[in-house]
Amino acid sequence: MARCAGRRTAFPAALCEAFGEQSAASPQGAARLRRTQERGGAVRLVRTRDGGCAGGGSCSPPAVGTSELTGVGTRPAHRGRGVAAAVVASLTRAMFAAGAGSVWLEYSGDGSRRVYERLGYRPTGERLYLSMR
Repeated sequence: MARCAGRRTAFPAALCEAFGEQSAASPQGAARLRRTQERGGAVRLVRTRDGGCAGGGSCSPPAVGTSELTGVGTRPAHRGRGVAAAVVASLTRAMFAAGAGSVWLEYSGDGSRRVYERLGYRPTGERLYLSMR
């Protein structure tokens, strides 16, 4: 794992592309990732040979012994090469080393579910979202 060279917004831009979002990366997104690290969380990036960003992810600092794995994404041109698996494994190890007793996540589809399950993650429950309008 390495920092993506050059721009502070390289990782947020990679995630926008990975998730098919039309919004542009911003300095605010880069600042959010810095705050995650400063508060005890972790950010992992995978650099391409030319110094770009193939993908990455982040994990919240442990709170009450639990960290949340979030925003794991791989740019389409780099999928199928183990980028997400390497990011997830590294973030999970980092949070256990930081004192987390568990790391949880929500997956967005069967492809991401399979990546997480290959690394040892297992469904343990469901989450319900309510909106009070």
